Amino acid sequence: MTTKQDMLNQIRHALGRSGARTGAPTPPAVPDDLVRLCHASDDLPGVFTEHAVAVGMEVERCAARDVPSIVLRILSDVNAVNVACSVDQLVQPLTHAGITLVNWHHDPSLSGLFDADASVTRVHAALAETGTLVCDGDAQHARGLSLVPPLHIAIVYHRDILPDMLDMMRCDTSPPSGEALITGPSKTADIEGVLVRGVHGPGRVVVVLVDDE
Repeated sequence: MTTKQDMLNQIRHALGRSGARTGAPTPPAVPDDLVRLCHASDDLPGVFTEHAVAVGMEVERCAARDVPSIVLRILSDVNAVNVACSVDQLVQPLTHAGITLVNWHHDPSLSGLFDADASVTRVHAALAETGTLVCDGDAQHARGLSLVPPLHIAIVYHRDILPDMLDMMRCDTSPPSGEALITGPSKTADIEGVLVRGVHGPGRVVVVLVDDE
């Protein structure tokens, strides 16, 4: 009977290799001219905006000083009363505007988030090639913040934008316990192809794209 090791040795021999593998394999070099559709020299905010809008997100560009007023206007437009926010700089402006902040920090059940009208978060990164938001899932950024409330407002600075997934993987040397990659609002379709938004996540995603200070 052929053992597992015999089988592996036969495969190695067929591939022209000898001996058992030691250590992690060296990943192959990435031919940038073949796999890259977006480069660091491109207008990353412009490329990201184009692709984010194409997948159904809304993008509002502004200066850093205008972020509180932009966020408050978006929340006011939907009459948001209960809001989950993980952006410390926005806690005081939201509270002064009479908005009730959902206490999500110590609620592992996420029940409070299901009662929230909206959420406001920062992002770990944004990918220009696909218009994707990368949101951490850790103690400071509960994964439910970007996945549960019907409206997700994501604060993205120009410096957050990377060309593509390859750059994110290279920069992500200490990844969190979980990450959500969000490319457009939540949407699903039935067997007849009827598209419905917001069934199992935010039906609306608004990106506040902020000029770097």
